[in-house]
Amino acid sequence: MTITLVSILLIVIFSFLFFKSIRKWNTWLYLGSAILSIVSFTQETTIINMGYLGLSFFIVVMFVTLLDKSEIKKRLMGVRAELAVIGSIFALTHGLKFIVFSIDFSFFWEAPLYFYIGIASVVVMLPLFITSFMIIRKKIKGKTWKKLHQLSYVFYVLVGCHLILIQNSRLAFYGVIFGGYGVMKCLDLYKKHTQAQPKNTKLTHAN
Repeated sequence: MTITLVSILLIVIFSFLFFKSIRKWNTWLYLGSAILSIVSFTQETTIINMGYLGLSFFIVVMFVTLLDKSEIKKRLMGVRAELAVIGSIFALTHGLKFIVFSIDFSFFWEAPLYFYIGIASVVVMLPLFITSFMIIRKKIKGKTWKKLHQLSYVFYVLVGCHLILIQNSRLAFYGVIFGGYGVMKCLDLYKKHTQAQPKNTKLTHAN
């Protein structure tokens, strides 16, 4: 829990202070993240191959959209795609590490449910990850891209279930994070719906 919280704090601070550099040098950041992931994959346990760092990036990506309008939201939203790509690179390393581990120790077909939910989350993440690169995104129609990225909510649910079902000492922490996000997202959607209601009513009366 401490590792995740510290990582989240550092990601937020770094993104707030260096948002322009992150956008400018994103390709190099992706390359550096990939190199770190490859090195981590060869190690026994690191914060990358254990999934902590990838999770930290995704928590920031999840919650930044729920912030009120402010300078911090503006800056973090400006690099949200970059943070999602880096988080995906680290998450892939975590997933591949445990898939290889399960095959090496012959329990792939006898693993706990959370293991398969974790694999499902990686599968859902892949199209989101690929289409987050600007070179790919530019080739997809805006509406199609937005519809595809609705899968991010499926991904968040799967990740939350994966972590909660592990039932380790961090169970309460994961429950608060993902349960809190769910509640906040529902409230945000309700707020947007109620704000749009008067506009729709006025349009109806005008017609």
